[in-house]
Amino acid sequence: MAILLLTSTSGSPGVTTLAVGLALTWPRPILLADCDPGAHQAILAGYLAGRSANGKGLLRVAEAHRDRRPLREAVLDQTLPLSAEEETRRFFLPGFTKPGSPMHFGGVWEDLAEALDRLGEIDVDVIIDCGRLGPYGLPAALLERSALTAVVVTSTLRSIMSARVHLPTLRDHPRLSTTERGHLGLIVVNEGRPYQRGEIARALDVPVITSIAHDPKAAAHLSDGIPRHRRFDSSPLLRSIRDASAELSDTLKRSADLVSG
Repeated sequence: MAILLLTSTSGSPGVTTLAVGLALTWPRPILLADCDPGAHQAILAGYLAGRSANGKGLLRVAEAHRDRRPLREAVLDQTLPLSAEEETRRFFLPGFTKPGSPMHFGGVWEDLAEALDRLGEIDVDVIIDCGRLGPYGLPAALLERSALTAVVVTSTLRSIMSARVHLPTLRDHPRLSTTERGHLGLIVVNEGRPYQRGEIARALDVPVITSIAHDPKAAAHLSDGIPRHRRFDSSPLLRSIRDASAELSDTLKRSADLVSG
């Protein structure tokens, strides 16, 4: 249906952990794309516990682009299953394998963004994990195609000040220049420690979409593949991620309906 882009402006706010959690609880078929330019391989080495990509990922998509093959089919061909459950399709597109690779990806972003957007034709939503926002911002094509760009922050002064410094880089893109269009929002981790969502929204002049519980024990399963503890399904983290999935998926669906209308 539509694309959700996740990023952050400071270290360790939990972007990848949240991306995995949302993909695992998303109510519709979903593709999670690792587009982190840092080439950290955080999902393969973390939640997927060191699973091999078997050569699949963004570089193979770039090869398909070079050979002028249809990119939507190439993207689907380069995915791995994110979970074993069969009732909902959950795919994972591995990211870069070398830190310098994104520098040579410039001509691919626009066609890749279009291919991800076209997954809506087969009723697949997309979550893009862009990792930490760099000095040059994010690929403009991804921002243009994303129904919602969500910046993940913690409720600390350090995280909020970092967001205040880096948010203008995002707002340089015309699609995100004003929050009135609903394409830019915040996701707050550990709300109330010490700042509430209203204070954060006012400080950054960006609306808070939802908040995520701070729950390191449960988060370790999503970030590092640690076996789930006995109460994982009822943990504060998973409850908050389920709520966020429902809210964000509804937001994306409304956005897609407005575009098609």
